[in-house]
Amino acid sequence: MHSLFFALILALAPLPNLPWIPPGSEIRVVSADLLTVYVVWQVNDRDMVLQSKVAAPNGREVRVLFKVGDGYRPPYNGITTSRGDVSLLIEGARVSLNELLTHTYRLNLPNGRVLPEVR
Repeated sequence: MHSLFFALILALAPLPNLPWIPPGSEIRVVSADLLTVYVVWQVNDRDMVLQSKVAAPNGREVRVLFKVGDGYRPPYNGITTSRGDVSLLIEGARVSLNELLTHTYRLNLPNGRVLPEVR
């Protein structure tokens, strides 16, 4: 029960080193080696505008990069899920990137997806 409560608190808290995501920011989901770009979003006001996408296989280790202002924040580690989301590992707990972006940062995601679903 304690770990469930801790995971819920993490899901509602901003990411470490990222208190907010201002307009003009960019969010990238890339491969663990940083060579393959799966998704690029541009934050326009509170809307996320898809810039490019490549389907990432389910269960793939990825990095999530946030470009805020003139530079990138340190990458966050995650795993792609079958729902087209990314499960981030934050302080030992798994947190949905989709939930963080919509509930914590109040961004509007087209179709509620972070990554395109693999068909």
